[in-house]
Amino acid sequence: MRKLHGFAVSNYYNMVKFALLEKGLSFEEVQAMPSQESDYTAKSPMGKVPCLETDYGFLSETSVMLDYLEAVQPSPALVPGDAFPAAKVREVAKIIELYVELPARRHYAEIFFGEKRNETAVTEAKPVIENGLRALRQLGTFKPYICGDFTIADIVAAHTFIYAVPVCQAVYGWDIVAEVPGLAAALEATNAREAGARVMADQQTALAAFQAQKG
Repeated sequence: MRKLHGFAVSNYYNMVKFALLEKGLSFEEVQAMPSQESDYTAKSPMGKVPCLETDYGFLSETSVMLDYLEAVQPSPALVPGDAFPAAKVREVAKIIELYVELPARRHYAEIFFGEKRNETAVTEAKPVIENGLRALRQLGTFKPYICGDFTIADIVAAHTFIYAVPVCQAVYGWDIVAEVPGLAAALEATNAREAGARVMADQQTALAAFQAQKG
């Protein structure tokens, strides 16, 4: 039995969970937090969540897990079968991760944990996100999903923008989804899928519990 270790507030955890559900793969959810303790780093060497337990051992890094799931369960496909279209989908997913998710994450401490504003991050993150959105406008077709058919790019986008949107609104007064024509509809369609709705509901429940505990 596959076991997905992590917690439902984590957007990366939810990306892998979304793919597992889309592919109809059986799995168990195991609550885990990031940790540098040796018992956890034995599973996830960087101590991050999520990690995926398989019959053969553990995997970490979300993109690796998504590629693994595509290899073990090719249907329904979340990546095109031909090499070049598959690479383009992965290109879009990587751009969203590197140039939207990661720079927006620099503001998480302030927005979600009430820490002091990082003025360096305020200055540095926005131009990176602007370039990421420009690349997404260039590469996406949004007919109806980001790359046309539903792919891992949509999963990565849904659980990037779920946090990047409120962060950019709070820090910059900036609606980043409006910067990319067709993106709002693609995100809505992604979250309306059966798997998307379940992951979103679980995320919202977990986030509410997290905020209540923090407050």
